[in-house]
Amino acid sequence: MSVHCWCWISHEVAGILQRIEGHLDDLQYKQILHNIMVPSVRMLYPEDIIHLQQDHSSIHDSRVVQEWLSRQADVELLDWPPRAPDTNPNENMQSEVKMTMQETWPVLPPRNSDKIWALVSDAWHEFRVSLS
Repeated sequence: MSVHCWCWISHEVAGILQRIEGHLDDLQYKQILHNIMVPSVRMLYPEDIIHLQQDHSSIHDSRVVQEWLSRQADVELLDWPPRAPDTNPNENMQSEVKMTMQETWPVLPPRNSDKIWALVSDAWHEFRVSLS
């Protein structure tokens, strides 16, 4: 059993954590960028250009997402090497969240996706607080 999620982080704050229902596709990803990422980043950084780093997955590089990004004057896509997890700040963040989850993990791991999501959400909250 697993739970898929999407989040954003900046150099000073961890942003929104969004649960992904089903398999993430390019249309769902575009909606996340449009409806979650941009508005939540704008709340903290109203005037700044949004520098977006992606890892060249097929979803990120899809025509739908690339066309949406090309129409966003305030979103700048960073040039990032494909398949470079050692340089990806998300990898460190994910490790921190996983360690926090393991500290609060029950004796037997939950087999229900809602219970797993609750653990992930709590760990994300603790991670966000630790950055404050």
